[in-house]
Order: sequence, then C-alpha cells, then structure tokens
Amino acid sequence: MKLLQVITLSIVCSVFAIKADVSRFLEPLVVKPKNFIPGRIFHAKPKASIAPSDLNRRVHTDTFSFNTETYELLLSRETIEKKLSELLSHRYQVSGDVVVYLTRQWNALKVSSNFIIKIRDCMPDQLSASSFVRFSIWDKGLKVADCAEPIRLTHFIEVYCTKNLLQRGSKLNSSFLGNRSVDILKQHIGAVPVGTNLKGYELSANLRDNSVLKWNHLRKVALVKKGEVVDVFASGTGIYISMKGMALENGVEGGFVKVRNLSSDKEFQAKVLNEKSVKVQL
Repeated sequence: MKLLQVITLSIVCSVFAIKADVSRFLEPLVVKPKNFIPGRIFHAKPKASIAPSDLNRRVHTDTFSFNTETYELLLSRETIEKKLSELLSHRYQVSGDVVVYLTRQWNALKVSSNFIIKIRDCMPDQLSASSFVRFSIWDKGLKVADCAEPIRLTHFIEVYCTKNLLQRGSKLNSSFLGNRSVDILKQHIGAVPVGTNLKGYELSANLRDNSVLKWNHLRKVALVKKGEVVDVFASGTGIYISMKGMALENGVEGGFVKVRNLSSDKEFQAKVLNEKSVKVQL
C-alpha cells in the first residue's frame, strides 16, 4: 500500500515538473478578430460581429462629423446689418460705403451658414437717412422669417473740400481742392464727389478753408454775356453760314440764349458752343 502511494506521488511531481519546464518555450496565446488592423481599438458588439467595412465607416463618421450645410449660427444684429448694407449698396448701384443700422430690438435666429436674405421693397426707393425695408430670410430653400424693419443709413464717399479761403467767382481746379470722406445722406447732402469734372464752373459763394464743396456753391461760367458781340454759326442741309450777332442775355455752355442779327435786327434762339460762339440749326 505504501509502495502504491510512493508511485502515485512520483507521477504527480513529474507532471508538474514537465509543465513548468515546457511553458518557458511557449509564446502567449492572443486571440485576434478576423482582418485585425494593428493600432486600431476594436469594440465588439454584444449581439453581432462587426464587419471591417462597418468599422471603417464608424471611424470615419466619428472623425469627420463637421458639415457646413448643417452648421448652425446665430443671425445676430451685427450680421443682419452687414448683409442689408451689402444688398442695398448693390440694389442702388452706389459707390462708397453704405452702412445700415437697425433702429429696434432684433431677436437672433438660428440658421445654417448658407442662409440668404431677399429684399422685397424699401421705402423710399432711394438711399435715405431714414428708411423702411421689408425682407425675408431663407435657409436650405425654406423661408425662415418675413421681416419689416425701420432702419437708419449712412453713405460715405470721397468728396471735394477747399484747401484755402476761396472767393465768389473763383474758377475751380485741383490745386484749390482736397478731398475727405463724408456721409452724404445727412449734413453733407449735395456734396460734389471726387472725380467730378468742374470745368465750366465757378463759385457762387465765399468758402472757408476745409469746407465741403456742394453743388449749391457752384454755378456755370457764362461763356456768352449780355450785350457782347458773338459769332453765329448756322447750318442746315448743304448750307453753312456765319454771321455776327449780339447776345441779349448771359449763356452757359450748352444753354440757349437770345441773339439779335446785326444786319437784319432779327432775333432768334441759339445754343452756346463756347466763349462768344453760338450755333443755330436751320
């Protein structure tokens, strides 16, 4: 009996010894999913296996979720004022800077980045310091809101201003004038834009230095003066005549004056061509 116990104990010890001795030569066993991709974290579904195509689609969606078509932004007061400024500037085809200000509270709207604004009408139908505009807001082909807002506008352009004191009757040229940006919808209504041809104009009033030049400060130079002798040119079909006449009133370039023929004393209307010259169409 003792001999049987000794034999059994020997066998058990041999088995443990063999197991400990063989395990040193075995690599750890790791179970990998089918089509395993190194470096990617694998999430197993509890009810079904995940195909590689599904896994790739899932990773792509999680990484690139931003879509500009669905991206929402708040249509704030500043944004709506900027958009209306651009639209009204284009509507009236004006140069310079048009700036719109909403005159009452604006409640911000949520829209996508592709929203558009359509102006239905604006009263009065021209740029004015105070206006009323009706417009609609569209997003993804759907109308979001109809709006009717009172607004204030400014329109800044470069205009002429005087460099020095100028006297009434002064002829104008670029050496006398500078330029500055002003709002022509308020205190500077009627200001003369930079680039305007001032040939043939003179001042109708005295102006101090740095004064904004306005159209009511100007008058056309009289090229023909009352009581002076002028050259009269008459033309018609195959006919060309020149004569002398006396101007009976002052006339500016392109204007019409009454002239008396010095030979026949006959009076007629003639168009002023240039200094001391008029034309009659036969």
